[in-house]
Amino acid sequence: MAIKRICAVWYDAWMKFSRFLESGSLDFLNLRVQIKAGGCPHCRHPSAVVAHGYLQAASGSNTRGIRFFCSDRYSNEGCGRTFSVHWDTVIPRCSLLTAQILALVRAVAGGPSTHGAWYFGRLAISISSAYRWVAKWLKLTGHIRSALCRTVQPPGKADAQTDPFTLNHLSAAFPTAHCAIAAFQSGLQTAITG
Repeated sequence: MAIKRICAVWYDAWMKFSRFLESGSLDFLNLRVQIKAGGCPHCRHPSAVVAHGYLQAASGSNTRGIRFFCSDRYSNEGCGRTFSVHWDTVIPRCSLLTAQILALVRAVAGGPSTHGAWYFGRLAISISSAYRWVAKWLKLTGHIRSALCRTVQPPGKADAQTDPFTLNHLSAAFPTAHCAIAAFQSGLQTAITG
């Protein structure tokens, strides 16, 4: 009983996001074994978890993560449900990647308006997506800030400007990360969208 509890806590804490791994690499195989050993997040049976395939992008060319199945077939005691582990550069249920969202938010934070930031930033997203994501980001700042405060205290103000996009706090929490949003998801094991 204690082993199942330890594995379940380990899964809950670590396996919602992972950095991208090539499917044939040793790191990828080790990740799959660790997830299987961690058990199903729904029923906590570690012996019933089976790799179930990949999460595919809409175009079908890139993977967005790994799927697992808690087998209830034959003599397995699983629940029959599936669960996913996303790559940290992917936002669940979103077509944009973390780098695209970060570029948009940085452009809007430094620009005069959302439209101007989109136009002059030459972002590879539609204008309606830009407006939608800026509005969504502003709604999410409370969630993002409270999650970041568990990691590092907010940085002090260097000037009189406010930081409505929490970019300074993201940079302070993950100073060496290539993409702070991907580092947020991987490090805190929560989606940026809450």
